[in-house]
Amino acid sequence: MKDKSNKGERLQVALARFGLASRRGVVGLIEEGLVEVNGEVVREKGFRVDPERDQIRVQGNDLPSASPQKKVYYIFNKPKGVMTTLQDPHAIETVADYFQDVSERLFPVGRLDRDTTGLLIMTNDGELAFRLTHPKFGVKKRYRARVSGAVTDEEVKYLEGGVNLEDGVTAPCKIKIEKKDTRETTLHVVLHEGKKRQIRRIFQKIGHKVLTLERTDYGPLSLSGMRFGEKRALTRAEVSALFKTAGLK
Repeated sequence: MKDKSNKGERLQVALARFGLASRRGVVGLIEEGLVEVNGEVVREKGFRVDPERDQIRVQGNDLPSASPQKKVYYIFNKPKGVMTTLQDPHAIETVADYFQDVSERLFPVGRLDRDTTGLLIMTNDGELAFRLTHPKFGVKKRYRARVSGAVTDEEVKYLEGGVNLEDGVTAPCKIKIEKKDTRETTLHVVLHEGKKRQIRRIFQKIGHKVLTLERTDYGPLSLSGMRFGEKRALTRAEVSALFKTAGLK
C-alpha cells in the first residue's frame, strides 16, 4: 500500500482521537497487525491516513464513521481522574463507564487529560468528530484555568502569539484574565488546536503551574451548569449548530 507521505495524519493519531485505547494501546494495536486501511493490514504507526476518505478497521470492526448505526450525540461533564479512552486496563475509570446504558457504540471527540475536567462530546459520527478536532477547521474550545502566581499582561501577550514547544509552535490563542493576586491567577483560554497537554505546557514554559483546568465550551456548546459525571443527549438545534460550526450540512 502506498503511504500518503505528507497528506492526512499519522494512523496512531487518528485512532487515538477516536478514543479506542490509550496512546500506547493504539500503537500496540497497529504493531500487532490488528488495524486495516482500505482492506490492507498496516503495521507502520507513522502511516498517513485521511479519516474522511479512508476505510479504517480495528480488530475487524469499522471505525464508527463507517458504521450504519443511528448517529447519536451527547455532551458529558468529565470528572477529574476519568480517562478519555474507551478501554484502558490501567485506568480506574474511563468515559465508557458513564455510557453503559447507551446502546450505540460511542467515542469521545478529542481528549481531555486525566486531571482536566469539563465538556466532552461523545458520538458515533466520525466525520463530525474529525472536523471538530482537526485544527484546519478552526473550531474553538474555551478553558477556565487556575494557575500559580500572578500572570502579567506581557506574559499573556507572549502566549497569545504562539509558543515553541517540543512538538512545534502553538497556534495563536486568546487569553483573558478573570482575577489574580500574588498567589494565583484565574483566566480563560480559547484554542482551536489541541496539542497534548497544551495549556499546561505553555504556562509551564513561563513558570506558572496549572492548578486546575476545565473545558467550559466546545464550539457552540456550553456546560451550562451540568454536574460532574452528568451527560445528556444534544438537542436537534445543538446538533445543527455543531454541524454548521464544522462546515457540514
